Amino acid sequence: MYFRDHINRKLTNLEAKLKHIEFHNGRGNTQELEASRKECEELVEELKAVVEREPRTDNEYNKV
Repeated sequence: MYFRDHINRKLTNLEAKLKHIEFHNGRGNTQELEASRKECEELVEELKAVVEREPRTDNEYNKV
């Protein structure tokens, strides 16, 4: 996969944003907010697993 590192960085950034949203919206409907956050985090984990299962390119193997 050519953009493995870029995708992983973006997914990590998304995780951080979800935590940030939770922090700032904690005063609202926390039950629904928590359910949405968990669903998003599960999606991020699934995407990370998909990226890891993709075959690596020569460029990824030869990094210094």
